[in-house]
Amino acid sequence: MERPPNKNPLPNSVVLDTDVIVNWLTQEVETGTGKELWKAPYKIFELLENHRLKGCTGLTNIFELRFLLRRKKNIADHVIEKTITLLKNILDIVIPDEITLLRANLLQSKNHLDPFDAIIMAIALSTQPSVFLSRDNSLLTIASALIPALTPDEYTSHLNAK
Repeated sequence: MERPPNKNPLPNSVVLDTDVIVNWLTQEVETGTGKELWKAPYKIFELLENHRLKGCTGLTNIFELRFLLRRKKNIADHVIEKTITLLKNILDIVIPDEITLLRANLLQSKNHLDPFDAIIMAIALSTQPSVFLSRDNSLLTIASALIPALTPDEYTSHLNAK
């Protein structure tokens, strides 16, 4: 299922999925194509740091980030914790409340979502108006039926077109 293009003006607030944060932190490059996945997230974080954009992620995404940086990227714990402190200064970290978790449960029951994705989607729904940013195409397809949802590259292209 393909995502419909977003033609409406986008809000100046973003909800970041873990993959976007990892792209930025580790300056990821796509293995097969050599595409520099970190470039668009870098522009987004630059706007966040300069307070030209407001952003958030979920506490569960911080859990996921810590796990990925430890296990997949072999980054030392003290570096990870310093990085998370930096993120707390740039982004609002949303702690999912009971309503958010109930909404995540409903989203997961109706869609093929893992727990982390269901929770960040519920957070994105509760922080409207905002744009949900991810590189997970199946998640973006589900999310775009409910809220503005784009890849970081699509979002920065939209910003450049303004």
